[in-house]
Amino acid sequence: MTDLTIGAIAKKTGLNASSIRYYESIGLLPAPPRRSGQRQYDPSVIDRLRIIEAAKALDFTLDEMKLFFEGVSETSPPSDVWRAFADKKLEAIEKQIAHAQSLQRILKMGLTCECLKLSDCMPIRSEPGWSPECGPA
Repeated sequence: MTDLTIGAIAKKTGLNASSIRYYESIGLLPAPPRRSGQRQYDPSVIDRLRIIEAAKALDFTLDEMKLFFEGVSETSPPSDVWRAFADKKLEAIEKQIAHAQSLQRILKMGLTCECLKLSDCMPIRSEPGWSPECGPA
């Protein structure tokens, strides 16, 4: 397959050309050679763009993606690098879930609370494991 223009890459990936140029400007994509002023991308850039879009869907930041691509080399298969990033991301997501569940418990308690004052059953500080004893007034 021959080199592709940015328009062809955009069409094949469903991305805007401006997104592709942005990824290039921040170093997520290698700068392609130009012919007659037009970028000429190697078709392999399509796979890289698919990885970027999948990583975005998994809430990886652009900086994390840069580190991921920097960590991939001939001696370090992507699977090893991926595992390290996935472990770190899973840990962060588990913390977010625990925090969201704590907020959910507080809000549900507030829906059933019959205290005369909201301050009687709401925490001063939201702390992990906080369990109010809220009963009917």
